[in-house]
Amino acid sequence: MIIQRLFAVLYMLAGLAKAFPELESVAETLKLAAIANQGTWYQGITFWLAEHGAAVNILVGAVLFGSGLVLMLNPLWTTLVIYGQLLMMAIFVTLLHHSQPQVIFLDALFALAAFYMLHVQYRRKPQPRTFPTRAFSTPVTLPAPPTSPPLEDEYDVVIIGGGVSGLTAATELTHKRVLVLEKSPTFGGNARYNTVSTLKFPIAGVCFQQPQPDSSMMRLLKKVGLDQAYKSNEKDTLVFFDTFLLLRCLGEVTLGFLKYPAYLLKLSVWGLTGQLFLHAIIGKPYVVAAKQLGDPIFAELYTFLDKFSPRSKHYPSLPWTPDSAWSHEHMALLDNLSLHDYLFEPDKLGPLPEHLQPPRKLGKLVENAVATTLRVECLDIHDVSAYVGLHFLVGYLRGNLVTLPGGNGGISAGLYDYLSGHDTIRLQSHAQLQAITPQPNGTLIEVIVNGELSRVMARQVIWAAPKTELASWLPALPAEQLAALEQIRHEDYYLANVLLEKPLLSHSFGGYLIEPDAANEPYSWCKAGTCLVANWMDNQAGADVGVLTLLKPTTRSERQDRTAKNEFVALQQQTYVEIAKVLRNLGIPASMIEDIHIWYWPAGLVTSVVGQQAQGVFNLARQPFKNIHFANQDSVGIGNIESAVSAGLEAATAVKAALAQEFPPIDFAANLEMSS
Repeated sequence: MIIQRLFAVLYMLAGLAKAFPELESVAETLKLAAIANQGTWYQGITFWLAEHGAAVNILVGAVLFGSGLVLMLNPLWTTLVIYGQLLMMAIFVTLLHHSQPQVIFLDALFALAAFYMLHVQYRRKPQPRTFPTRAFSTPVTLPAPPTSPPLEDEYDVVIIGGGVSGLTAATELTHKRVLVLEKSPTFGGNARYNTVSTLKFPIAGVCFQQPQPDSSMMRLLKKVGLDQAYKSNEKDTLVFFDTFLLLRCLGEVTLGFLKYPAYLLKLSVWGLTGQLFLHAIIGKPYVVAAKQLGDPIFAELYTFLDKFSPRSKHYPSLPWTPDSAWSHEHMALLDNLSLHDYLFEPDKLGPLPEHLQPPRKLGKLVENAVATTLRVECLDIHDVSAYVGLHFLVGYLRGNLVTLPGGNGGISAGLYDYLSGHDTIRLQSHAQLQAITPQPNGTLIEVIVNGELSRVMARQVIWAAPKTELASWLPALPAEQLAALEQIRHEDYYLANVLLEKPLLSHSFGGYLIEPDAANEPYSWCKAGTCLVANWMDNQAGADVGVLTLLKPTTRSERQDRTAKNEFVALQQQTYVEIAKVLRNLGIPASMIEDIHIWYWPAGLVTSVVGQQAQGVFNLARQPFKNIHFANQDSVGIGNIESAVSAGLEAATAVKAALAQEFPPIDFAANLEMSS
């Protein structure tokens, strides 16, 4: 700010000097310029200005003094004044360089100062603001139904947990008597949405891989009537490259485009190049491009990932099972390597089969993009194994993503609506589990509903809640299964909803923010890597407001056991700084932001680390215990909705097989007597 204030004084003095012709006469200067500019394309404008020298003198004096005053006061729109000064200098040099050559040197000095001031302005943090929301958000609390009928004494299946896994399992069991117990007021687990002015926006999970036509996800979407409701990001994703990261990786970018010269014929590529150098000069933090413009840079990685597509024989399915496409030997080979070492440290690799050989020269920009993509699911590039990392990158970096109005909450809502239409399914919220006790011919479940303790016998049980506290409910689990449960990592997850006074970026799915680590910044361990636009997802809502969703997941190495659960206001201000930086880069004032909601999902996502698939941690943790089956993302080892769906389907298949066996009728009274 010292340089800015110094030039502010110089501009104001220059403006005041115009009031004293004996010091500087603009009229005389323009007359000399008119003579010197004869025969040039701008002689006409020079003569016109010379004829109105007195008025021009007043105007120039006012503009110089006013722009200097703005530089001194430094309001939010100072950048516009600096751009105006650069334009004014260009005009001065054009008109005066023949009659006063010294203007070139003088205005070059002022131009350099202007570019420096732009750098400062674009990295200027907004002043702290107070927003209406002052605490972490929680799902809407609804009162328990006052006339909810009592639970029945027995059910074919009781599902504990009304998230996506539990609801998915229930859709496969509609021909049985099923009770779904959910402790929260609403169903959906970590896949829910809120609404503002008819606009649905996600408060947890936001998107999923574009489903294959014959996949289990597509079959589920068809069942609940959502197979035509989602929207793909194939052509609508932006990438916000950190300007100076992109500049440092210019060699990598250039080489990528030289390998694919057809791209050099596209005007958008040259526009991206011009944007890069312009932003480097003026200090804009991001270069914004359509995702497709990065294809030449990522071509080698994409070609490699295509070997492992879901339609190939080498798809790395999760969790690994003996009937998977991969042999245990090859899976273990990659699962015992970190993804970082596998893709970016080829010298550390031993002998690998030819089809598993990674590209030899992937650059720093590609590494940052991979790390950002992984971080969205709380996966760390140094911790996650190459096997799990490949599985994730195939779907979430190489493949297209799709979403519904309200994000993944749209799937939860679709599942709930579907199940509500079946008389055989009882969906019970506000249910507080008290005990779960396996019996010889079933499992006794004690639960408080409507303030009353109910005791229910279930022929089969699906535990579809997270396994974080499973050992306390089922301490009789085998020791090796309890040990496996202890190894599963669950990471905290934060998500911010930025409420805007009107829709912005509604033409886009959103964008990835690819930028280097900034470990010294506050809450760098909880930094947004992706922003999604609710108006793009819910483009039929016609809402007059906007919402940007910032994914702010954490990974273990970044977080190091830190949490912001008691630091909402500070995290909210850091989120404000992040989104204001993005908006300013797009020429949008941060005053558009009306409120910032932040959702804290403790232990919200499971993460898989090196060696866990090879050791069979997740397979062991999900082994049935008596007549209790397990279904959740932590049965698979990766925190996405596809895992939740597949786990629910697998548990339902096992339950159907168990129910098909001959069971003697449940003697409910005898079992109650035994338990007491």
